[in-house]
Amino acid sequence: MAQTKAELVEELSSQASKSDLVDLLRSRLRKDDLVSLLEDESGATKEELLRKLGNKKKDELVEAVATHLTKDEIQEVVDRNNEENGDDDQRADSEREQQRSRRGGEQRGEWSEQRPQRDEGTDIDWSAELDWSPAPRPTSAPVTFVGAAPFQPGQRVRVDISGLPMMGIFAGKGASAAGTIVGVDARERSVRVYLDAVFDGEKEIVLPPERVLPDG
Repeated sequence: MAQTKAELVEELSSQASKSDLVDLLRSRLRKDDLVSLLEDESGATKEELLRKLGNKKKDELVEAVATHLTKDEIQEVVDRNNEENGDDDQRADSEREQQRSRRGGEQRGEWSEQRPQRDEGTDIDWSAELDWSPAPRPTSAPVTFVGAAPFQPGQRVRVDISGLPMMGIFAGKGASAAGTIVGVDARERSVRVYLDAVFDGEKEIVLPPERVLPDG
């Protein structure tokens, strides 16, 4: 059944806020209509008139709509508001239905598939015997000595000088000299000996450990 204009105005009043009514009058009324509505002859601009219109009470704005808008115009606004409200209601109903579906799915365990599953293959059996790696083997010495055992500085020794030049003449087989070790270089395999006697003008000579024997 068709509504009367008064019924439409009442429905619009329940739908629209005060700012909605001001926007409606802004779009429908010209400046001269606002001047007549406000009884303002001060020459204010339309925006100034609209600000004054916004200071009125909602009932006064509803009355202005009823006075200056036709029934068809009011019907158009009411129908548009109903459509928008219907869309909002449908969206709200849809959201509520989705929430109910999610809650029901969680209760039935249907949402468990979306939760990350724990990989039991990475679990550690703490009661099992652990396979420990063997201790590393000791590294070999940087130099392998061949012959006599290494000596210590300060040790008395005899050195084999056979075949070594002495005063331009090579010492014969079995020739030796007494002395004291003053240095050992394991990496170069050399022993520095301070001789008791001068050897070819030198008191210190450097020999391989094979030519050094403990004295006594």
